[in-house]
Amino acid sequence: MSTKVKLAILWLIIYIIFAVGALYLGILAPAKIGITWSIFWYIAAALIVYYLWFKNVVYQRVMYYARALKLSQSDLRALIPNLKQSQVVPDPNRKNYFAPIFNFPLQGLDILDKKLRQQASERQIPPFK
Repeated sequence: MSTKVKLAILWLIIYIIFAVGALYLGILAPAKIGITWSIFWYIAAALIVYYLWFKNVVYQRVMYYARALKLSQSDLRALIPNLKQSQVVPDPNRKNYFAPIFNFPLQGLDILDKKLRQQASERQIPPFK
């Protein structure tokens, strides 16, 4: 099973737990907050789950290519222009199951993803699954 599918199943389960919990507890009951707000919060939660899934897939792909290319955290830091002091570049030598949510933006992961995919294709590294 590919990493994308594993993460999709995980985040889908988390969303289902949220939806069932919200229905069971009555937090988002249309009788309490109205049908439009109920629909809004279910859609907002789905979009947040999709964002987190996407960020984690990109993060896992970046870490896969960084490990395959034997890059360190300082090598990855050098690939990103205009890095802020508060942003912490992920360390490929450390196993993380989830992407950093607050201290490293999706834009930084996207930059690393493009550069590392290009380097990986030049060195014939198998694509991320």
